[in-house]
Amino acid sequence: MSKIIGLVGEESALYLGAFMRAGIRGYELVHDPSILKRCNVTPMVNESPCQLGKNGNFQTFFLKCVDVGNIVAVYYEVLHRATTLGVEEGILVLEQIVPTHVLSTLDVSIFNVCLGKEMEAITVFQQLAGNGVHLKSEALFEIGDELETRLLLFHAPFLNTYGRTLKFPLGDFLVHYNIVHDEELCKNCWLYWLCLKISHML
Repeated sequence: MSKIIGLVGEESALYLGAFMRAGIRGYELVHDPSILKRCNVTPMVNESPCQLGKNGNFQTFFLKCVDVGNIVAVYYEVLHRATTLGVEEGILVLEQIVPTHVLSTLDVSIFNVCLGKEMEAITVFQQLAGNGVHLKSEALFEIGDELETRLLLFHAPFLNTYGRTLKFPLGDFLVHYNIVHDEELCKNCWLYWLCLKISHML
């Protein structure tokens, strides 16, 4: 039974509701840490991100996934906190899964840029590159798009909170230009503009 629940949970955490409603045994199996750590919370986030917040239908289950170290759940919780409590909260939580989780590593680097922590940002950008993600690759562009989309799902406030502190690090591996038209946007300065956009969203 536990194996079946595990496989179902890996497909989608939304499918686990039927087991929880089946009785105490099903509820206990679903809430086993080994199940919570592996279950796929992304469909839950895609369908009802507002239900992850205070008094939301999914909040208790989702936070249990976070508490047992479900990496994807931790990532989403950080984005949720970043849009409500600030990026400092996000950095503290995400540092535990950097650089093994690519999305989280990019987030921490951008959050450090937002806070003006140049050396910390350089360190994490280098960790990202060391993890096999070229800083000028199409793959990184896609990861950046994913970050923007997720922040929108979590109702990014668009307050430009970090406009005054934002400082993009200078270095041979992160060359950018201060002025560029959208149609001329180059791979060298894409990370710079991504940081500006994320800062504006927060």
